[in-house]
Amino acid sequence: MNPVAQLRSPVALLTALALLCGTLAIVLAVSTPAGAATRHGTFTLTPASGAVSAGPTAVTAAAACPAPTAPDKPYVKGVLVLVDPGDPTLGAPIAEVVPGGPLGTTPITGPLTATGTGYATLQDRLRELVPAGPLDGRYELRLSCETADGEARADYFSRMIEVTGDDWAAIEQQATNLSVTADSANPPVGRPFTITAEVQPATAAGTVTFLTLVEDEVVDLGTEQLVDGKADIGATMRDTVNAEFPVLAQYTPADPAAYTASSQLASFYAGPDVTPTPTGTPTPTPTGTPTGTPTPTGSPTGEPTGEPTDEPTDGPTDEPSGTPTPTPTASADTSGTTGDGSGSSGSSGSGSSGSGSGSGGTSGGSTGATTNGGSGSLAATGTSAAVSAALGSLALCLLGAAAVLQTRRTRRREGGARP
Repeated sequence: MNPVAQLRSPVALLTALALLCGTLAIVLAVSTPAGAATRHGTFTLTPASGAVSAGPTAVTAAAACPAPTAPDKPYVKGVLVLVDPGDPTLGAPIAEVVPGGPLGTTPITGPLTATGTGYATLQDRLRELVPAGPLDGRYELRLSCETADGEARADYFSRMIEVTGDDWAAIEQQATNLSVTADSANPPVGRPFTITAEVQPATAAGTVTFLTLVEDEVVDLGTEQLVDGKADIGATMRDTVNAEFPVLAQYTPADPAAYTASSQLASFYAGPDVTPTPTGTPTPTPTGTPTGTPTPTGSPTGEPTGEPTDEPTDGPTDEPSGTPTPTPTASADTSGTTGDGSGSSGSSGSGSSGSGSGSGGTSGGSTGATTNGGSGSLAATGTSAAVSAALGSLALCLLGAAAVLQTRRTRRREGGARP
């Protein structure tokens, strides 16, 4: 956004600012919503020229009226209207024409009549716009499609006339209609949004300048070239919900002789922020003991040293599987196998006993019961290994008994003495 360039003279600056702000205020006060009127082409006047006091006597539209917005309120007639150059949304009816067929299938055509209330001659309507002085200038006439109750004049056909002295004449210059919309009904606060100006007819070439007000200062949003009758520009919405963002779009034709200039004001209101709520990272459900990896029992892995470990296991198993292995002696069997290998805390991996090269115990083997392969021999450990193993077993039994006694004492303190 660029503020309008400052004028050198303070008086000129204040005058220009007052005029522009006044224009914005007037347009805001009297304008209908942007894009409320739709131009559907041109129409011809009969006669094509004449005295201002007489005006045209008949009209013919270039096409049929479109389907009405409310099906229960069809268009039933055409109304000739003089448009206010200062505000194209305002029009003064001159006369009406009631065609012979349905307006949805045949164009509006026929003689103009002004027998109803609310109509006036072309000269009287021009004098309402120019109360005194010459009427010279160019004016737009619209042939509006109207319902029986006169509520709808959104769809229309257009024709420009030029008044010189006491005479008027239809001209080929086309009046333009400008609508302003946004890419969102309520752009979120503080977020960028796109403003689109559309000129009718779409064949009109030229540029559109976008202006707004920021704290009573006129701000130039920029000027864009029309492409297929449309021009877009980006803006940032106000930081407060429901705050108004007025936009005045001004169309400047590339060929003023072919198309008229036009302007339109639209107001957009800031909506709530639409930042999506973050979903976060899903929290995995914790599982107890990891699967796939055996739980270490405290017994050393790898190659045993022949000596019992300093730290015993958690406790002796209540029911050892297989046939209990007697305490080996110096004259133990040298066949290379001991135990059955199907206990509850054997380690997985490879290992050997003594000087043999046997493979390690299988996963899930019982404490102290390992299946050895190859040509290993327990007798090779000698008498010292047997004695050490016996002492280790005794120490394990004592520690297990102590653990049981300690557990019973703790339970008695917590729940009271039990018989």
